[in-house]
Amino acid sequence: MSESLLSYYNSRRPWGTPGREFLIRGFALRETMPPVIVHNGEKSAYPWPWLLIFFEDPVILNPGTPEETECERSLMIWPSASAHHYGNERQKWTHSWMIVDFPEMEQFLKKSPLPVGLPFRTDAGRLFERYLPIFREELAADPPDSFFLKNLLQLFLYDLHRACRNDAPPIPPRVREMEQYLADHLVEDLSVPRLAAEFGLSAPHVTALFREFCHISPMARLNALRMNRAARLLSLYPYSCKEIAELTGFRDALYFSRRFRQFWGMSPRDYRRRS
Repeated sequence: MSESLLSYYNSRRPWGTPGREFLIRGFALRETMPPVIVHNGEKSAYPWPWLLIFFEDPVILNPGTPEETECERSLMIWPSASAHHYGNERQKWTHSWMIVDFPEMEQFLKKSPLPVGLPFRTDAGRLFERYLPIFREELAADPPDSFFLKNLLQLFLYDLHRACRNDAPPIPPRVREMEQYLADHLVEDLSVPRLAAEFGLSAPHVTALFREFCHISPMARLNALRMNRAARLLSLYPYSCKEIAELTGFRDALYFSRRFRQFWGMSPRDYRRRS
């Protein structure tokens, strides 16, 4: 059973296609979970809105997949309609979170970027502690002021942006070059040893560099590049699923579809229809 210092959940509004109107769906401050892995957003009929989480304790993201990543004291932001897999099966863990429909989120992130889809080590807990009580107080009003809530959310997001910007270490040119190499060759059969050989480094060194500066493994970064390219192709071109699989480095269309669903929380067909 979970416990939290403060929580809110809107159970009156049904879940539908996320992002069409502004709505605070729910949040919790310093919620402690039992040893468990959480799975959200896998049902296409119930797509999740934006999910912001600050993990205070060690957790694993995407367990059992090539994108498996360990993190703690880290901010994680999942975009709307994506699937979420995280937790710790060995011990209790504490996190603060918010679920929100915010149609202007992508436009906001162009001006004040946040690390979407990647864990970022930063002291975001203090910001959840600062803003969630204010959200709770306003949501207790009858009726809540939507204008105030939306502007409060943007202030919260901007403060998260400032924290990430201030805590971000400069990414070395060599790491940037390796990221670009992955983007330029993502249709090929890539591996960490091959990437390491291209840059005259050992495989463990390459992995350590990516985890230090990109907060993710090299293969997880490659998968994110492939999935984002697949999403663009689905949105803009009438390619078949098999053709998009080949254009993004997958030899098997069924395997591609499975990985796409794991990443985006829906099938390629559903993603194309919603786009």
